[in-house]
Formats: sequence, structure tokens, C-alpha cells
Amino acid sequence: MRPVIEPKAFKGRYNDEIKPEDLIIMGDFSGEAVGRMELDNGILRSLWRLSLETGLGMTVDIRRIMISQKYLNECNRADINPYEQPMDGCLYISRPASEYHLRRDIAVIGYMTKEKVCRIINGDRESYLGS
Repeated sequence: MRPVIEPKAFKGRYNDEIKPEDLIIMGDFSGEAVGRMELDNGILRSLWRLSLETGLGMTVDIRRIMISQKYLNECNRADINPYEQPMDGCLYISRPASEYHLRRDIAVIGYMTKEKVCRIINGDRESYLGS
């Protein structure tokens, strides 16, 4: 069951109202972000919290999440989920722009949706956060 967070607890946290189709970006994003979420609780918990705080859902391509192969290998050897480990950095929420696909310092990992569902895409497999 999805925990309830009072909207007033997050009033003023974002520069603007987060909207469906806003992009979720990782990396050295220097553009105009309308929102930001620290990754100190891991990427999956941060995505879930972002959904709760905005009241929106999202679709995220897990293959686009910026994690080094070396770190993934270390996590596999230790039998831990790398997406649940604290990470440095942030998720940024930005309005769609055509030039993001040209930049190498950022990755657009997904977008916000009207549906209150957190959809994780991995190739042809689809799963959901919180289920």
C-alpha cells in the first residue's frame, strides 16, 4: 500500500509544479531544473519518493540509469541491489527539450506521467515500484 505524504509538507520544495511529460535526468545537469531529488536513499527509493511528493507517476528505463559497470559487478559479487544503495548525485526534473539527446554528461532516464504508477522498463520487461 502506498504511504500517504501530506502535500503541505513539500510546499515550496520544487521551483514549479511538476507536470506529466517532464523529464527525469541524471548526471551533471546544468540546465533549468524545476525539481531535484537527492539519491542518498538509493535510486529506487528516490524515484518512489519523487512520485509520492509530486502526486504523479513515472516511466523509467533502468538501462539509462548512470551506474558504472565496475560498481554493478561489485554489487553482484556482494549480492546486493545497486539500485537500492545510497548514491552521490541527484535526479533532476526538467521540461522537455530537443537537445538533451546530444549531451554526453546527462542521461534522460524517464518522464513523469499522469498515472500514479511508477513503471520501470528493462528491455521488453516491465515492472512497478511498490508492487
